Amino acid sequence: MVNVIIIKTSGDLFHAVRTLNRIKRKLPEMTRLAMRRWGNTLARDMKRSARNSGIKKFSGTLQGLGIRWEQGVRSNEGYLFMRLYAIYLDSMAPHYVNITRRRTRLLAWGINSRSSIIRKKSAMVSRKELKSFAIYVKPHPFIAQGYRVARPKLKPILKQMTKRGIYA
Repeated sequence: MVNVIIIKTSGDLFHAVRTLNRIKRKLPEMTRLAMRRWGNTLARDMKRSARNSGIKKFSGTLQGLGIRWEQGVRSNEGYLFMRLYAIYLDSMAPHYVNITRRRTRLLAWGINSRSSIIRKKSAMVSRKELKSFAIYVKPHPFIAQGYRVARPKLKPILKQMTKRGIYA
């Protein structure tokens, strides 16, 4: 993004020099602030994308600190942290999973499932009427969608923070 500042020699040259020095001083700080703001937007859009793709609260702590943006106070680098199981949920191959009594979280999920067949079979497993049964699981791709939603928001945030650095 290019901003053009026209300096006329007929005006106050010292004022122009002060303005350029202010820009030089404030612009790195505003860039870091813009990056932090976009990073938080990226994390929020990733969480929303995960929710929209069908990942429920039952699968862990993804909606809390499972996806977060971390950046140092004076750092020019920021990182989007995501739990490893989120990566697996995004890119796993479709496969079968056995629901048994020993897999308590999976059994609890099955008992609270929307599907009446899975609920009945899970109840049968918990009552020891059935040893186990299998369900077919598929990936929930959400990472690319979250980035695709957050990426267009970067330019307006940078533009706004750059203006704030120039005209502040």
